[in-house]
Amino acid sequence: MEIEFNPSQLPASRASNPVKGVPAGPASVSQTPSLQGAAELQSKLYELALTRPDKMNAVQPAIADVQYPPDELLNGIAHLLAIHLAQ
Repeated sequence: MEIEFNPSQLPASRASNPVKGVPAGPASVSQTPSLQGAAELQSKLYELALTRPDKMNAVQPAIADVQYPPDELLNGIAHLLAIHLAQ
């Protein structure tokens, strides 16, 4: 079996056999999903917190530290930038 891939060329149309038990016509209006719970879902989304309190409590000591990020980290980044710019 050989598969030819060419994105600029449309595949040849095949004769399709209808599947038994599936209507061939367009979907009727009764088959569309209902959106009855959308307003309730939206109100629950508005009630959710935008931050995670456990993560905020864990990061507050690092934010309160005047030396964050550490000088070693800043020096390492500066060194990597200097190497990259020298090339």
